[in-house]
Amino acid sequence: MQACELAALILLTVVSCSRQYEGLPKTTLTLEPPFPEIFTGETVTLRCGVEGGSAGWKYLWYKDSEDTPVLQTAGRSITGDSYTITAAAVSDQGQYCCRGQRGDQPLYSQLSDKVTLTVSEGHPQAVLTLQPAWAQIFTGETVTLSCEMEGGSADWGFKQYRDGREEAGCSDQYRSRYGDSCTISKAQNSHSGVYWCESASGQERSNAVTLAVSNQWMILQTPPQPVIEGDTLTLRCRVRTGYTATRVDFYKDNEVLQSQAGTELSVDRVSKSDEGSYKCRAWRRMRGSCYSSDSEEVRVSLRERPQAVLTREPAWTQIYESERVTLRCQVQAGYTDWRFTWYKAERNGPVTQDYYSSIDGDRFTISSATGDHSGEYTCKGERTGNPSYSKTSNALTLRVSELFSTPTLTVLPGASVWEGEAVTLQCGAHINKQGTQLQYRYSKDNGTVRGAGSQDQHSIPAAGLRDTGRYQCEVEAAGTGLKKRSASVSLTVREGRPKPALSWEPAGEIFEGDTVTLSCVVEGGSGGWRYLWYKDRQGAPVYQTDSSSGTGAGYTISAAALSHSGEYWCGAGRGRNTSYSQYSDPIWVNVTALFSRVTLTASPGATVKEGEALNLTCEAAVKKKPRPELHYTIVRDGEPVTNSTDSALYSIAITEKSHTGSYTCAVESQGVEKSSQELHIEVQTSWHSAAAAGFSVGFFVILLIVFTLLLLYHKIRGFPCITGGKRRERSDQNQDQAAGGVELSSQAQQPDSEDIVYSAIDTSKHNNTKKGKNLCKLCL
Repeated sequence: MQACELAALILLTVVSCSRQYEGLPKTTLTLEPPFPEIFTGETVTLRCGVEGGSAGWKYLWYKDSEDTPVLQTAGRSITGDSYTITAAAVSDQGQYCCRGQRGDQPLYSQLSDKVTLTVSEGHPQAVLTLQPAWAQIFTGETVTLSCEMEGGSADWGFKQYRDGREEAGCSDQYRSRYGDSCTISKAQNSHSGVYWCESASGQERSNAVTLAVSNQWMILQTPPQPVIEGDTLTLRCRVRTGYTATRVDFYKDNEVLQSQAGTELSVDRVSKSDEGSYKCRAWRRMRGSCYSSDSEEVRVSLRERPQAVLTREPAWTQIYESERVTLRCQVQAGYTDWRFTWYKAERNGPVTQDYYSSIDGDRFTISSATGDHSGEYTCKGERTGNPSYSKTSNALTLRVSELFSTPTLTVLPGASVWEGEAVTLQCGAHINKQGTQLQYRYSKDNGTVRGAGSQDQHSIPAAGLRDTGRYQCEVEAAGTGLKKRSASVSLTVREGRPKPALSWEPAGEIFEGDTVTLSCVVEGGSGGWRYLWYKDRQGAPVYQTDSSSGTGAGYTISAAALSHSGEYWCGAGRGRNTSYSQYSDPIWVNVTALFSRVTLTASPGATVKEGEALNLTCEAAVKKKPRPELHYTIVRDGEPVTNSTDSALYSIAITEKSHTGSYTCAVESQGVEKSSQELHIEVQTSWHSAAAAGFSVGFFVILLIVFTLLLLYHKIRGFPCITGGKRRERSDQNQDQAAGGVELSSQAQQPDSEDIVYSAIDTSKHNNTKKGKNLCKLCL
């Protein structure tokens, strides 16, 4: 709703509530207690009065508007001239007015002046209590009102409100004030009313308590209202001294609850359904007759059980070991005499104070947090009277992180060393909070190590037998007092120098191409050694390895060769001062050739005739069992002709001259390769091939001679035309139309062919005779 709209609504409400009705009786509206501002959970009564008396009047109540009357709902009751709100909520605040009506043709009174009621979140800071804790007493009895406030407050004043006006409080002859309490020694009817206390400045006030002083012979006593949900409600039916009741009946909303000889009724763990009007009826005998009387009705209202609120100082959830943290439990219920109980989810019961923590009032303080303080916390308030306890608070999780980790002590180069070796004690701790400074201390067999500083390392330059023992380191965070100790670590110092043991794998016969590993192990198994390998009495080591695992180091020959055969031994050293061990006993490593020989053979032989078959076989004599896989390569004049792991045979079905050459075969396995000696293969020409070749050459020569003679003859005879060995001449009288010459063509087959040979002779016009030119067109 816009601000202007809200202002207009309030203005209309004010106008409606203040509207005057001429000639009608006036109406007044008062608040009990007379607080324009109350707190949530408190009880307030609006009382409506009509000028001239209240006989026969019924009352209508309005809130913020006279258009719709306020109806009786849960927690809001209308009784006679009063409208009571128990356990007020923020929604109850507003502007109230009332008026009366009576008669069959209703006569209305004027609307009352408006009364503004404000309901604020929270609770009054001071608490007013009664002693004895009953809101109803007989005339002549004594009652004490006490005002309490957390932290204390000076100059409290006690106020009384009765019949729409404020009374003198604690100032008549029957009332005496001492400190924060007011005692009424002989209560009168005039002492009935609503009481509260407030500071001189008026800024702090307590809750309101209604006190009823009765001169009847019987009253129903209840605790001050409202009663807290979950508490025990005790009703007490009292009769004045001198009267005796034979039986007492208790009623709620005019229905019998219980009839008994006793005078008290307890209702455990009250809830909203227990709200209502209560009274008691007492029976007595007088002169042989049985009489009964009813007490005045007392309305019992309930208020929700107060909630405990748990907070933390500092507010953040992440804290570190040794830091201070305070948990505070508060109950917003207007009482100050709470006792608090703290709970931790991981425990089967309340948390108690110990060396690291303390409990003071509403505070649980952990002065030096540890990991054990991590967890989910709750709290609850308790009182001796009502409410006897609060609701359990919200859960608050506290996480205590390590300021630094538990230190770990490491002995380098190992837990077992030899005399004269350098030893380093390394104390390691991880810092989780920046800026934390750590200090280190070292102990041996529970005694302080001499010469050890406050750093994370302590060195023993040359260990002696006296340095054998169990060591620990302790780490402290500067300025916190937080200390942590490492687990103990043993250090053994051996006398003399170690002698390594040398072995190799595999332990059987070693062939070319095998992998063999020599292992050098120092007695005791400590790590950090550097291993030196020697062969055949050479002065310098042939190999050097490191080992940090403590199980020794290996010298591996991945592809053994015959040159690796020989005598081996090892030595070891470690530390900054390079303390060396003794030499190991030597061992002999023998590498056997994988192939004894590789041969290449030819079948039927190294000399073959063209057209014959030829088989070349590659053979290798392998000593290793089981026989490894072999790879064969056959080479002719430096070029591979076959490459296979399947077969050692190279076959040529029909040889040619081109197969002549020098052949070798190579065999490879396990990275070892060996070749055979060269084998020369000769492919010879056969007799029928030579005869065929000779015939072809002779025929070609004869044909060439004949052709040459023909050319000479043609030149001499004037180009005659020869066919079938006879000359043929032809005269043509129409040669004038000839083109002047005919081109003759021929085709010649290769010398080896027996086909017809064609020759071509080109003629041109040489005669100028008119007729009778002889022209040879074609020679066949």
